[in-house]
Amino acid sequence: MGKKIKGSLSLQLLCGVLASLAAAAAAFALILALCNFLLDKTVYGQTFARRRADGQFEDLQDYVDREEISSTQIQRLGQWFGRGKRVYLTVFDQGDAVYTSPMPKGIRFVFDPDNLSSDDAYTLRFSDGRRLQAYLLYYAGDVYYILGIILAAGGAFIAFSACFVLLLHRKLGYIKKLNQELDILSGGALEYPVTVQGEDELGQLAFGIDQMRRSILSHQRAEEMTRSANSQLVTAMSHDLRTPLTSLLAYLELLERKKYEDEAQRQRFVAKSLEQTLRIKTMADEMFEYFLVYSAEWAQPDLESQDADALLGQAWGEYAFSLENKGFAVETDFSPLQGTVDVNCELLQRAFDNLYSNLLKYADPDRPIAIAFCRADGQAVLTVKNSVSPLRDKRESTGIGLNTCRGILQYHGGRFETREENGVFTAELRLPVR
Repeated sequence: MGKKIKGSLSLQLLCGVLASLAAAAAAFALILALCNFLLDKTVYGQTFARRRADGQFEDLQDYVDREEISSTQIQRLGQWFGRGKRVYLTVFDQGDAVYTSPMPKGIRFVFDPDNLSSDDAYTLRFSDGRRLQAYLLYYAGDVYYILGIILAAGGAFIAFSACFVLLLHRKLGYIKKLNQELDILSGGALEYPVTVQGEDELGQLAFGIDQMRRSILSHQRAEEMTRSANSQLVTAMSHDLRTPLTSLLAYLELLERKKYEDEAQRQRFVAKSLEQTLRIKTMADEMFEYFLVYSAEWAQPDLESQDADALLGQAWGEYAFSLENKGFAVETDFSPLQGTVDVNCELLQRAFDNLYSNLLKYADPDRPIAIAFCRADGQAVLTVKNSVSPLRDKRESTGIGLNTCRGILQYHGGRFETREENGVFTAELRLPVR
């Protein structure tokens, strides 16, 4: 019973019933054997039977003396046996049986005179002075054996009930524990783990509840991270937009009030206003793209299978060519990926465009850009390294582009990581490849 039984509840209940029956049978046999052993040593033992036979014969002799029964009236002994005596009597006169008592009710042994010994013989005195040899045997009957069987049956019932209740108690205790844990979860404490025991239906139910708890908790954390990121984004955007908006308002006020010296200065004010407007438009486009990606976080993307070498090789081959045309030195190392990737081409292209735009803005044109991809651990790994331009600090950045890349890669079941060490910026993209 202590060993955990795997399988369905019905199988466990069946095994529990069989084990309980086995325990009941063992208890019945053990108790019955013990009762028989004790009875053989007491009630059905030779010493006990002899002592009871001696007492019964003394009572018989008292009856003969009191009733003054003579040897010719020997049949009157039957009246003494009518009192429910559990004895058997045979009286002999010179070797011939002159009286044999009726067999007591419930006594089933077979009387065999040849098996009688002198130890079993008594001398019965009659009122006429004659002394006849008598054999008196005491037998307790089957009542004690029946009581032993009843006691053994009671012990078997207790053993069966105890074993079966033990099995039910364990399961009911587990159900009660699950109910308590569900009350805790319903109170909002989703960090509280659900206890999973066994592999039966209850264990599977507990596992499903725990998985649901983990999923809800993960979604809540993702929502909280998204809200936090959006809040930080709004704060950063409001700060970053303030500068170009202030400049734009200043130039427009100057133009409206005609606070310029000549046409050349007016044209310069108009150009500055247009420049600040374009900066605001760029920030707005980046913010729109960010929200577009994260607003579809819970939706299932439309993915299509693409050859990994063709997809990455073509896209980054074109980016490398474009960077070289803009004066950058580019080093490429495209190792065979030999597989396919499931992607949303439009979203993935946005991530690539953001990385490309990041290189144009912040890469040092005097140092080479390294672009490489390879296959590792069942993933297509794209690595882009560039030295950071000394003018980076003078160029405003909201960080939206990199966050958008991270969201897109997570969208595809991949990963996007960035790091900067000793003035070298590294972006690493990972996509599952089949």
